[in-house]
Amino acid sequence: MVSVLEERFPHVLQRLERCWGNPDHFEEVFYDLMIDKRGDRSGWPFDAWSELNFLQSIHDIAYGMSSARTAHQANLLEPLDLTLY
Repeated sequence: MVSVLEERFPHVLQRLERCWGNPDHFEEVFYDLMIDKRGDRSGWPFDAWSELNFLQSIHDIAYGMSSARTAHQANLLEPLDLTLY
């Protein structure tokens, strides 16, 4: 069985393969794939988007998250200051 990315977006898999195993570089490439900088994209088809997120999860488990996402996750876990002034 061929994945959606293999079938319709092989260039995307090639980009991810080049940075596989390097969490910070993988994050840069993944972010570039997810964010439309040109303004003319309509987004990923759901099946391709799902595969991309699955690959990100596998990469995170195998190699860890990038330093930027690790810091972001840590900030999300800090308690909120709900003091009223």
